[in-house]
Amino acid sequence: MKKFILLMLFLCSYSFAFEKISIGYGGDTNDVELYNIALHQNLDYQLIDNTNLTLEVSAEYVNGKDDDLFIISTQPMLSYDITDKLYIEGGVGIAYFSENKLDEKRFGMSFQFKESLGFGYRFSENLESTLKYTHYSNADLDKNENTGLDLVMLKLVYKF
Repeated sequence: MKKFILLMLFLCSYSFAFEKISIGYGGDTNDVELYNIALHQNLDYQLIDNTNLTLEVSAEYVNGKDDDLFIISTQPMLSYDITDKLYIEGGVGIAYFSENKLDEKRFGMSFQFKESLGFGYRFSENLESTLKYTHYSNADLDKNENTGLDLVMLKLVYKF
């Protein structure tokens, strides 16, 4: 836990270079807890009307029944504004796991792919919240071990 706190402080020190910062909490159905901090930068690219592309860099601490691990990841996120307040977002990226296992799950390697899908609400110009589903997998690069990890989290996002 000390390493995660130090990592969060390190990421926060670089938050001035990013447009948004978020914290999140979640888990899965097997008593796994997830603590997340992320930095977000608008890439000023609009695919179609009402869309936005951002880069998300995150650090996560995952606490299982018997094991824990740290995850560092990055992914571009494409969001679509349903209304001025509601949006959906999705992205595919890469991640690094500090361990190759978590409880009974075996990941095969530290390198993982990350797929995310979220639904968000903007409370104001500077504050929003997102319910986000994330799946981690090595995409069968290790044919013997690819349990994958599915997590759901609620995150609070602050825009500078």
